[in-house]
Amino acid sequence: MPNVIKRAQFLPGGDYAVLALHGLRSTPLELQPLLKALNRAGFTVDAPHLTGYGFSADSSTGSWRDWLDEAVARFDTLAAQYSQVAVCGLSMGATLALAVAAERSGGVAAVGALSTTLYYDGWNTPWYRFLSPLGYFTPLRHRMVIRETSPFGIKNERLREWIERQVAAGPISAVGASALSLPALHEAEKLMRYMRRHLSQVVAPTLILHASEDDIASLKSARLVQRQVQAHDVRLIQLHDSYHMLTLDNERERVAALTVDFFQASGIAAQDVAPPAYAQLTTTRKQP
Repeated sequence: MPNVIKRAQFLPGGDYAVLALHGLRSTPLELQPLLKALNRAGFTVDAPHLTGYGFSADSSTGSWRDWLDEAVARFDTLAAQYSQVAVCGLSMGATLALAVAAERSGGVAAVGALSTTLYYDGWNTPWYRFLSPLGYFTPLRHRMVIRETSPFGIKNERLREWIERQVAAGPISAVGASALSLPALHEAEKLMRYMRRHLSQVVAPTLILHASEDDIASLKSARLVQRQVQAHDVRLIQLHDSYHMLTLDNERERVAALTVDFFQASGIAAQDVAPPAYAQLTTTRKQP
């Protein structure tokens, strides 16, 4: 499966760019339907590989600050070349996208936060995951891993079976690494803590998409983003036929359409667009 290990994607489009960030130790493959939809709508799409964060045969992770600095540098490169730049991400990529928006507070055109992970508290989170900070300080931390288990963030049964075969066959699947090291999880925990303290620095219009049955991160994360982000337009939309991997699961087309429409409505794409799909939904909007 050569596409699984593709570590970065760049899709050229118009003068409006989207920096798209996948989940921890994963690849842009998990964002594929969203990336294609954004590009078809005219956006330039950059889904980079961040050192130590994206999937690699090298087990070293660096620090969460390294991940954020590289993501911000990527944003700055896009901002120097394109008129407007939005950021979006899935899972820990959503947390990282929010961190970029906090770091470049006035320069981000819009944010798409999909399955935001500020707490590992979903219904499928293994109990021993809460012990990972303790395990980090043992001499064996670089050899200890937490393995991903079914349903792998996927509600669609046929897709889940395919993912399960991938996980059994190797270290990487369409939904990311089959196991996460304690150092990677330790740095992710630090990024989550940082972002919980700095959400108020996000001022760009923000779309929050979250599954009501998210198996990795409950709605607690999404609701915290909704309360703390200081944008004039903050929308939380719950999805009811997907689990954590929104960009691949049953509602992937809807997720892509909502994200495209939100970015267009935020002034990133051409003006002659159809009324946004989310206008027909029951949403929560933060008042100015």
